Amino acid sequence: MTFRKQNLLFSFFIAACWLVSLGAKEPGKPNIVIILTDDLGYGDVSFLNAESKVKTPHMDKLAEEGVWATDAHSPSTVCSPSRYSMLTGRYSWRRKISRLNPWKESFIAPDRVTLPKILKSKGYYSACVGKWHLGFDWPWKGGVKPPNSVIGTGTSKATCEMFDWSKPIQGGPLGAGFDYYFGDDVPNMPPYAFIENDRLTCDPIDVDGGKLRKQQVMSGGYIHGIGPGQKDWQLDQVMPMITAKAVETIKKQSKSADPFFLYFSTTSPHSPIVPLDEFQGKTQAGPYGDYIAQTDQAVGEIVATLKEAGVYENTFLIVSSDNGPAPFMRDLIQKHQHNPSGLLRGLKRDLLEGGHRVPFIASWPKGGIKDGRRIDSTLSLADLFATIAGMIGVPLEDGVAEDSLDVLPTLLSDQPVRTELVYHAANGKLGLRQGDWAYLRRGGITEEPGWYEEDWQGDSLDAPALLFELSSDLAQKTNLRTKHPNRVKRMEERLAEIEKGTSTR
Repeated sequence: MTFRKQNLLFSFFIAACWLVSLGAKEPGKPNIVIILTDDLGYGDVSFLNAESKVKTPHMDKLAEEGVWATDAHSPSTVCSPSRYSMLTGRYSWRRKISRLNPWKESFIAPDRVTLPKILKSKGYYSACVGKWHLGFDWPWKGGVKPPNSVIGTGTSKATCEMFDWSKPIQGGPLGAGFDYYFGDDVPNMPPYAFIENDRLTCDPIDVDGGKLRKQQVMSGGYIHGIGPGQKDWQLDQVMPMITAKAVETIKKQSKSADPFFLYFSTTSPHSPIVPLDEFQGKTQAGPYGDYIAQTDQAVGEIVATLKEAGVYENTFLIVSSDNGPAPFMRDLIQKHQHNPSGLLRGLKRDLLEGGHRVPFIASWPKGGIKDGRRIDSTLSLADLFATIAGMIGVPLEDGVAEDSLDVLPTLLSDQPVRTELVYHAANGKLGLRQGDWAYLRRGGITEEPGWYEEDWQGDSLDAPALLFELSSDLAQKTNLRTKHPNRVKRMEERLAEIEKGTSTR
């Protein structure tokens, strides 16, 4: 063999090793992992709140390695609408969605372009693991859904005999474009069982949700009635199981020549609050804080798995929350001196900042999202759609991701991209953010307890409208409506204009 041929073979060998070290992925086509926690508050994580009674070392470490945002927002103040917007890039109030009750049909229309669908067009494998809460098309016996008087609405009355479990569960994540799904849909709603792709993983029996309440370490929240489920269903095993499945997915897909998208949607720290024994008493914020510690551990396991698989450097990783902390968590302020919203006013369901300003960490070392930088520019979880589309080279046509903006410049250098943001309360009321100004229509805020109002010492929220200047009043204590009537008028006109339109992109 000639010297030249030896050199050529050696070069091919080096190139092959390099590709293997990248998990055989194109350097410019990152894996994508979105970890969406459930009801995690802005004040619950220690890198955002020095006064937090919960330590979140894994999220803190990721923030030190990647970038972290101080002004990131969930698209809505409750779960289903936020998830819809993130996966479609479209404001959920355009379809008038609130939280989906048990046995609701798939909310994402079959012809709607979704994040997993655009990724599939570029050769990505996509998996959804954990909470879904965007509806399924359930296999009702005879193919007809019984009336609400029979199956219930907010509280399920459905039983196994109403379903034909020999048929697939249609719609859901697979209908939205994912290649694989494993999860329990919603932990406090039936079916009380795991779903893998389009089937339950058990032969279901009728389960009384009321009896499941006894498994809770902390009371609060609601378990939505009876329904099909797994015998001896244990609520505290949901998080360990979906975390293990997310880890398994990364390990498996890291060996593939194709890039992958993992949407890992945790069921914590949403109620039912069921931290494992090893986490109980680990924090100074009671069982809720302990459940956050378990959530943080799950984040750490995902990061460690990405690193061990050799794909961390070329993975676009996001950790955030679908909305602010649940209203009953306000009691933690009195019991443990822990405010789950931190310095923000408001909680889940509210137009106030505490309802939708959420923790947000991003990492993609190979793409320049690194070095522990702080980002103060505004962004929304709905922006992930356009941002990822830009990363993988998918142009967005009209009618696709209508309200999503490519915020990669924000993630790379804190360059402002989003100048406006529509807020969406649980009851459908809207607000508008422009720069440092937040305008909130009346009625989009849950009533505050008297002790909380006295402690907060802010203006009454019972006004025709609310206007706050966030750069000087992030706690939203002073309503400037009467001092700036022209600004209120302009922002209301702009909000009405957005409502009438079909896109803000």
